[in-house]
Amino acid sequence: GLLALGISKSVQTPDPTHPYGFSNMRYISSLISGVGIFMMGAGLSWYHGVMGLLHPQPMESLLWAYCILAGSLVSEGATLLVAVNELRRSARAKGMSFYKYVMESRDPSTNVILLEDTAAVLGVIIAATCMGLTSITGNPLYDSLGSLGVGTLLGVVSAFLIYTNTEALLGRSIQPEQVQRLTELLENDPSV
Repeated sequence: GLLALGISKSVQTPDPTHPYGFSNMRYISSLISGVGIFMMGAGLSWYHGVMGLLHPQPMESLLWAYCILAGSLVSEGATLLVAVNELRRSARAKGMSFYKYVMESRDPSTNVILLEDTAAVLGVIIAATCMGLTSITGNPLYDSLGSLGVGTLLGVVSAFLIYTNTEALLGRSIQPEQVQRLTELLENDPSV
């Protein structure tokens, strides 16, 4: 929702109060999303993991937890597949490889959606693996370690999103190849 709001605000036409327009709203909403992931997801996961290490408790029935994880894996996996397919389509339209398109994208929502969905799927896999180990061994340590792993994953993704969006807000120069092409174009123009 936050990314959709940022995208819709970013295409608004400039007005007297905002003569440079609203294009940076994409970066601002992505930055807020990155901070939100860190504060909520990573913080709560680390809290659960640390509390589990300090005060281990035997695990009760994990049936509902497995059901929730299965539902999460299906929904997050489907979202990730849709995002990857859309990014592949966009990369093909620009004549770029998927990797190059993602790495050179100036649209922050591209990286946010891809990273958030990837982190969600990996987080569910980590959680399910650690819960499985806890179920098999009866040792709640694995569940705590899984929470710490998910928290670390979310923290790393969040830090990357904060860094890339901060860099974009501060301003980035165009790629050296593009500078070279523009220079050649201008130098070959007889009127210049």
